[in-house]
Amino acid sequence: MADVRPFRGIRFDPKKLGLGKALCPPYDVIDPAEAERLRREARNAIHLELPAGAGEERYENAALAWSDWRAQGLLLQDEKPAFYAVEERFAFAGKACRRLGFLAALSVADNGDVVAHERTLSKPKADRLELLKAVWANVSPIFGLFADSAGAARRVFAAAAKAPPAASGRMASGVSYKLWKVDDEADVETLRRALAPAKILIADGHHRFEVSRAFHELHPAAATETVLAYLCPEEDKGLVALSTHRIVSSGMSDYSALCRVDGCKSRAELLTKLEKAKSPYAFGVLERGRYRLAQPKSPDGCASGLCVEWIGKHLLSAVPPDQIKYTPDAGKAVSMAKETGAAVVFVKPFKVEQIRKAVAAVGLLPPKSTYFFPKIATGLVFKSLK
Repeated sequence: MADVRPFRGIRFDPKKLGLGKALCPPYDVIDPAEAERLRREARNAIHLELPAGAGEERYENAALAWSDWRAQGLLLQDEKPAFYAVEERFAFAGKACRRLGFLAALSVADNGDVVAHERTLSKPKADRLELLKAVWANVSPIFGLFADSAGAARRVFAAAAKAPPAASGRMASGVSYKLWKVDDEADVETLRRALAPAKILIADGHHRFEVSRAFHELHPAAATETVLAYLCPEEDKGLVALSTHRIVSSGMSDYSALCRVDGCKSRAELLTKLEKAKSPYAFGVLERGRYRLAQPKSPDGCASGLCVEWIGKHLLSAVPPDQIKYTPDAGKAVSMAKETGAAVVFVKPFKVEQIRKAVAAVGLLPPKSTYFFPKIATGLVFKSLK
């Protein structure tokens, strides 16, 4: 059974700080320019999520901000355990979107009810572990998906959203947030029952989930046996899944003999042909100013039905992790490549059900195989590990 629990969240006092100034993106998508801008706000969650400083100083700064903000009453802990319904409003592809999910304490027990889909890297795991050791709190949530075919969870969210929010705000990115406490015993039980049979798929936060499990093994207290998680129904109409394109500095293998390769006149033509390509392993390449659509002649040991597997096994297998950068924005990928003379590997679009099938078929996929937009913000609610 998937074990989700209400918890006594620690939140910015809305009378002192609105969510618009409090929130930041998760650590792995904050570029240096955005980090500099966010750090100008002395009370932004970036000081916990991606603290300034060198080496150990970063984690000491995070711990200091955490203790100071709690002592000042900027961060307050709710008296009653609750789930927290979250509404996000944002624009995507020219359309107004709304996503509803909730924050919960999710068990880190290795019982098969939480399904990962990406392999992790040692460097970010070491960083997140040091942050946990310093702050003793889940600063940012992992992002999980669950099936809500009967609609029970969505009905609880919809009912909660009829009341005035406990907190609200708009990020500089344009994403607007509203937050409601769900602490009515009947609603809490409804959500627990709705999630109990679910296999929760980690959409984002694989490193943080693994680190939380490792932290609990190091410190097997009750408070460490769960991790802060944002959980969203797979049926939610605002759920947007994007491909994550690769910007490769060096070491990419020759693919011409393994693929049927067709030239394209522009990025737009390539992306259109890539989406329509019959081969699930098709991918696009920008190399030396030329756009190409590549369709592998054979799966070559791949069974996932997702091109990231073929790319990882055959195209990028010899490329060191630090030679690859990632973005879901195809235009930004091209700009990044032009700045450094790198190549771009464009990933074919996919659907959520394809990810579950891929995991069932082959297990873990390469890192950064998916990108769920928007990333759930850091600073909505924190969860203490003490």
